[in-house]
Amino acid sequence: MAQNFIKNILELLIVFPIILVTLNKSATRWKALILFGLFFIFNSFLLELPRQIPEFKIINGHWNWSGKIYAVLGSILFYLGIRKNLGQYNFFTWRQKEYSLKPTIIASVAVSILTIGISYFFFGKSEIDIETFFFQGTMPGLDEEIAFRGIMLGLLSTTLKPKLKINGLNISNPSILVTSILFGLIHSLQIDNEWNIRNNWMYFGQTFLFGLIVGWMTLKSGSILIPLISHNLTNMLGTVTTWIK
Repeated sequence: MAQNFIKNILELLIVFPIILVTLNKSATRWKALILFGLFFIFNSFLLELPRQIPEFKIINGHWNWSGKIYAVLGSILFYLGIRKNLGQYNFFTWRQKEYSLKPTIIASVAVSILTIGISYFFFGKSEIDIETFFFQGTMPGLDEEIAFRGIMLGLLSTTLKPKLKINGLNISNPSILVTSILFGLIHSLQIDNEWNIRNNWMYFGQTFLFGLIVGWMTLKSGSILIPLISHNLTNMLGTVTTWIK
């Protein structure tokens, strides 16, 4: 558990410079940032809880069903407590912004095709596993879209400037950039029991790019609905591709 906590702190330190230089002048900016940091650590703690303390494991299997369930429930409770702080960036809605459905669906299809290609050419063949199919088709999207795009992107959007500028050039939306970097790091960065730090840069690049796309989809549509569906669909397609290659 200590390694996981230090890992979270390191991940937050990596994105802190971007946050610092893109803060807006909102009176509540520090409150939103504190909530953002606390939630990031809280969400990671719930995910790791059944791995570190077997008594908290409520579903058997080789995937972390229990941690995902705790994280989803924790995110919902956290959201209920801070939803008034999200204002116009409350993405927990079925309603899609006008003219957003077509571009977000196109983006979702593009991500699915890209995932199939990456899974086919860069991942090894795997055996058919029904548990994996159902897990990948449900839990990652529920947990990660609620947490990263629903809560963290929402909180950051209330306190960071809408554009990151370097030498007059608009680089990116900093809220999307920060959540995408963190999304990549939680999948790629590891600290083992010997306190060795390793990072899988290929996996980081893949998940970072996915985070950028679904982050854009969330802001474009004003909802996590399509990103959540796209996330689970992408995971399922990637899984099935490694079965049939």
